[in-house]
Amino acid sequence: MYKRVLDFYTEKDVRTSWLQKIPSIFLIWIGLSVIAPHPDLFKGWFHLAVALPLLLMLFRREISLDTKDSFFRLAMVLLLYTTLNSLIISNADWALHGQALRWSLETWLLVIFLFLAIPPLLARPYRLGRLLLTCALLGSLASLVVFVLTGGVSGRLYGLGALSNPVQASSVLLVYLAMGVFLLWRERARLTYGDHALIFAALALTVVALLMSQSRGPLLALVTGGGYCLLVNAVTQRAWKLLIFAAVSLLLSAAVVLLFFGMSEFTQAMLERGSSFRLDFWSALLQNPPGSVLLGHGAATDLAQTAAGVEILRTTGYEEFHAHNLFVGTFADSGLVGVGILLAVLGTVLHGIYRMPATWTERLYLLGVWGLVVMLCLTDTHTLVISAKAVWLFTWLPLIFLWFWTRRADPSLASERESI
Repeated sequence: MYKRVLDFYTEKDVRTSWLQKIPSIFLIWIGLSVIAPHPDLFKGWFHLAVALPLLLMLFRREISLDTKDSFFRLAMVLLLYTTLNSLIISNADWALHGQALRWSLETWLLVIFLFLAIPPLLARPYRLGRLLLTCALLGSLASLVVFVLTGGVSGRLYGLGALSNPVQASSVLLVYLAMGVFLLWRERARLTYGDHALIFAALALTVVALLMSQSRGPLLALVTGGGYCLLVNAVTQRAWKLLIFAAVSLLLSAAVVLLFFGMSEFTQAMLERGSSFRLDFWSALLQNPPGSVLLGHGAATDLAQTAAGVEILRTTGYEEFHAHNLFVGTFADSGLVGVGILLAVLGTVLHGIYRMPATWTERLYLLGVWGLVVMLCLTDTHTLVISAKAVWLFTWLPLIFLWFWTRRADPSLASERESI
């Protein structure tokens, strides 16, 4: 049986067909992230439809990559440093080292896959924008259906597929919404009434889902990022209709939430959760830094076995936890060197936004999407080097999307789109 599977993937016609269908494989994966009845379908699709054939073709040197691309190089440096540093620094057992190595391999394949999938998709931004907004709409709707059917009216909303965690579900839906609205905004001259209805429905339902998830980080990112983009549009484009349109969506969303909770109950539920121990995590990790401030304690190290972990167990009772902050988590795992590489990755995208040939309005919008990613990472996740999880969808995906958007006028990128 295994030989048949291997033969199937190694047939030349199958490999050629896979390369041609990379954009479709990506879009199916994105769809599974919001409507798959079980998260293993989202993960399984990546492993079977992406990772396995990609590994075989990389091994056979049948895929050509632009290794001189600055973002690609920095991403590879981050992965290589995180892996080798952990092997040298961490005193973890081989099971944890094996897990860290697997996470590095999966992230490496993800970056390569996104570098192959996103350029041809950006050749049709109108279609991609509608698909992303549809995913935000379906993901929000599925989350609300699950919320009602499971009788979770007094609990926190979560979704299907990769959206099983309330915070990460909110983050993914918000990123899909932001990217989709940006792409359709660029094609605003050709938008139909159906497109406006899609934007209206996606915005309203996503806001409802975010409010009912009670995730403060994504909600703050929504208010800050959404207000920023609306202000940019209103001031630079005189798009007051859009401002009124968005305001109506937000008011309808708030009204729906109040029907479920009531204002006082909703506010009380938010306040009762306090900081969700995030301040305790951050203070413990920063006040009890790793033995090597430059190199960290290694990605394979179990935080519970560190001085910071002992302090967190004493103050919060948590035996298993992560930093819930990308920068604090990277500092604990990889030290100041790792933080420096991470900032270089983010800075490269930021520099690309400022140097691209575009109007200031478009540049400001892209800056808003970049800032949204950073804000989401301030209260969730702890590393970019991890297995197939929702974290990928609100970190690597929007960053690589932004990077390739800034390079749309690059002739080499045009040739990549044609080759796919």
